[in-house]
Amino acid sequence: MPTLALMSLIAALLAPACGRDPDLYATCEEADDCAELVPEDAEGTCLDKGEDGFCTWACAADADCSGDGDEDRDFVCASFEDETGLWCFPSCEGEEDGEDACPEGMTCRSTGGGSDNRKICFPDELDTAG
Repeated sequence: MPTLALMSLIAALLAPACGRDPDLYATCEEADDCAELVPEDAEGTCLDKGEDGFCTWACAADADCSGDGDEDRDFVCASFEDETGLWCFPSCEGEEDGEDACPEGMTCRSTGGGSDNRKICFPDELDTAG
């Protein structure tokens, strides 16, 4: 009979295959954790959400969010909740059904950033985090 540790290891290895892209919103504790996940000319940022944060990068316009290496989706520059500044996020704007516009494990939602509000794909598990 498999041990609990072995079963946990197997579950951890299989989880990424069933969920969202691990490079989108990779968890982080500090900006240095994001260095490998952002475009070469961008500086990674760790925004707080839930127990950990998630990786993104600063921007001034949508054009600053290109070069992320993800050709399957567009990114937009937007504010996020009560954070100061503008950040790059995978977009679900302009899609008839925002739910289908996002990868599995993500939901199309508002950035909640006031006048700079945009529609983005956001991980379900982070969306419920406080």
